[in-house]
This record gives sequence, structure tokens and C-alpha cells, in this order.
Amino acid sequence: MHVVQDTDSSLLAALRKGDELAFSILYERYWATLYTMTYRRIGDEEAAKDIVQNIFVNLWTSRKEVFIENSLAPYLNRAARNKTISYYKKNLALINRETQFQHEQVQYSAEYGLEAKELEAVINNEIASMSDTMRKAFVLSRQENKSIREIATELSLSEQTIKNNISQALDRLRKKTQLFYSEPANLLGIVLILLTNR
Repeated sequence: MHVVQDTDSSLLAALRKGDELAFSILYERYWATLYTMTYRRIGDEEAAKDIVQNIFVNLWTSRKEVFIENSLAPYLNRAARNKTISYYKKNLALINRETQFQHEQVQYSAEYGLEAKELEAVINNEIASMSDTMRKAFVLSRQENKSIREIATELSLSEQTIKNNISQALDRLRKKTQLFYSEPANLLGIVLILLTNR
């Protein structure tokens, strides 16, 4: 089958019939936008590419079940958001601004108050002991919610250098907090509370 019209609805109709050309057109139409959005959320080029690739693979394999009347964009955006959430669940060390909670939204029992304060002191000391570049990159990313590109521009460094420094900072904090908790999954809530309340 050859695609005559190139609207999303007509392309999706052709896609449901197995039209590879329709799939290619949709892929070219949305790949760059979807990749950019995903990359800004997670700050990892290869992971962003993998996520987008998986979204389009899923679109092809489930093409007969995808019924969209107009634009494909909302479907792809939801898929990217869900994939991003799954990415963070599997990579707790990567604490991105999209997974941060506002302090007032996170409740924790008063019996853990003293422990939380001790952990906060450990985190504060660890951040203070970081190199100037690492500390600035971490603070700009986690406290000022700036993107990798924005931080690289502000600090006059490459994006890869910024990503490396943030990754190393998170690794250092994770190792410190492991002294308090035996299960890595227990780290996220407390660390987010402390890092968003400085």
C-alpha cells in the first residue's frame, strides 16, 4: 500500500495495515522532538535514544491496537513520560528534577526526625567537600532545576563534563546515605526531602 495523504490519522490508518512507509514518515516526523523532550528530562543521550527507539518499536508492534483520530503527539508524549518514570525507578542514583517532590508533599514520621537531621548533616558535609565545579553543577541541577546545557553554558564547560560531575556527586551521596539505610530503594524519599529543603 502506498500512502497518499500524510496526515497523522491517514498515516496511522495505513500503519495499522502494516504500511512501512507510513511508519517511516511518522518516525521522521516525531523522532527529533521526542528525543529532545526525553533528553531534557533525563540528561542522558544514550538512554534518551534507547527510550525513543523503544517507543517506536512498541508503536510498530502494537500498531493494530493504536486508534488515534488526530495527532500522534499526545500518544508519544504519554509514552515518553511513562518510559521516563520507569527509567528512574530502575536508576535511583539518577535523581532528576522531574522526580523531585515538594517538601510539603512528603510526610515522614516524627520518630525519624533525628535520623533525618543526621542524614541531612552528612549530605551537607559531603556537598561542601566536593570540588567547586562538582558542587556548582550539582546545585544548579538539583536546586535550581537547570538543564545540562544551561549549566554547561553558565560554567563554560562541556555538557559531558557537567554530566560526569553530577553523576559523581550523586554517587558520592548515595554511598554516604547507604551508611544509614540497608535498602537502596529507601534512599529516594529522604534524599529528595533533604535536597529540596536546603
